[in-house]
Amino acid sequence: MSLQPEELPLHMSKIETSQGTWPVAVYSLAQAQGGDILLLKLILEQSIDEQRFRTRELGMQVLAARLRDPIYSERLFGSIRQWIETTQGDGLLELG
Repeated sequence: MSLQPEELPLHMSKIETSQGTWPVAVYSLAQAQGGDILLLKLILEQSIDEQRFRTRELGMQVLAARLRDPIYSERLFGSIRQWIETTQGDGLLELG
C-alpha cells in the first residue's frame, strides 16, 4: 500500500495554540516495518504579517493503522500543540 502525504488527515489541518494558528502540511512520508509505522516530516507555518511567515519542521513516527482513529488523532494533535508551545525551532516528536 502506497500512501501520499495529501491522503493523511494531518495534511492541510490547522492547530490552534496559545501562539496562534499553525497550518500543517505533511511534507513527506515513508513507511517502515512493513507499512505499520509512518515516518512523517511536517511543515508548520504561521503568518506573522502579510509578507512574513514563521516556519518550523517536525519529524515524527505514527502508527499507520490508528492514524484515522479520531481518539488517536486528537491525541496526536494535542502532542503537536504541546510541542509547538514548549519548544523553539525544528525538532522530532516522540509519541509514547
